[in-house]
Amino acid sequence: MALLMFRSRAASEILMQSENAGRLLAIMGKPLTERGVIGNDQIDAALAALEAAVALEPAAGATDADPSQPAPVGLRQRAYPLMEMLRAARRRQVDVTWGI
Repeated sequence: MALLMFRSRAASEILMQSENAGRLLAIMGKPLTERGVIGNDQIDAALAALEAAVALEPAAGATDADPSQPAPVGLRQRAYPLMEMLRAARRRQVDVTWGI
C-alpha cells in the first residue's frame, strides 16, 4: 500500500494511504497520479465537491452496526484534513500539490 503526501505552503503536510487519497482526488475530479496539483484557481471547486460528498454521507451512528465494535472511519474524517488544507491554501492564494 503506497502513501501519498499532500503539500501546501499554507499548511502542514498530510500523509495518506493512496487508496484513501485516490477516493478524495476522484471526488475533486483529479486522477490519482504520482504527482499533481490543485491550482489556486481550482480550490473552490475542489472544496465544494468534497463538502457535497461529505454532506451525502450518513450521519455517524446512523447504521445498525454493533455498538461494541469501533465505528469505521468515514469520508468525513478522511476528508477533513485535506479540506482544512484547501481552506488555508485559498486564504493564502497558493496551490496544493501531491506526490507519492
